[in-house]
Amino acid sequence: MSAAFVDEAQVHVKGGDGGAGSVSFRREAHVPKGGPDGGDGGNGGDVWLVADRNVASLLAFRDHPHRAATSGVHGQGKAKHGAHGKDLIVRVPEGTTVRDRDGTVIADLANEGDRWLAAAGGRGGRGNARFLSNRRRAPSFAEQGEVGVERWLDLELRLIADVALVGFPNAGRSTLISRVSAAKPKIADYPFTTLEPHLGVVRYDDVEFVMADIPGLIEGASEGKGLG
Repeated sequence: MSAAFVDEAQVHVKGGDGGAGSVSFRREAHVPKGGPDGGDGGNGGDVWLVADRNVASLLAFRDHPHRAATSGVHGQGKAKHGAHGKDLIVRVPEGTTVRDRDGTVIADLANEGDRWLAAAGGRGGRGNARFLSNRRRAPSFAEQGEVGVERWLDLELRLIADVALVGFPNAGRSTLISRVSAAKPKIADYPFTTLEPHLGVVRYDDVEFVMADIPGLIEGASEGKGLG
């Protein structure tokens, strides 16, 4: 199965919002208004970028650039705290550089397993039970949760091929890569049709890898003859 090779992409990341704290008071028999028992809101989930050697290009972001973690759940009465939002793992190829919108490099995910916090989730708000004090016996307020971090990022992949097709001019390398991937190199019946490397992503079952079509070699190429 073929796929287009994409080495630049933009992604919008959004950490989950924190859940709101609860305003609640105990309700017990013979106690018209008990003490505060509002639970805390859960924290929002984080968005992480993780380098994965099984991801070959940034194609997944071309048509679907938005990635968001889930928000925390609101607190409830009876001191029930809201559940935390789930973190979102966004897998990118090894060799992915992350830039802010002003072009500043803020992360370099060079190797398998490298991870970077792209958007932190918001902290959950405290319930009214947290505000009980000697001077404040019945707090009737709670905190709202914090909003998660939200931003656009530019991703750039330093091109690394897993497989290289090397051979003499007109040996059929360009035809092969055009059949097994979505790469569209120039194909003709004269030498040196390929003047620069072409890259394509090859998918087979659950595995994908990058294939490179290298310009044709001739005798003496190491001394600079032909295209070198």
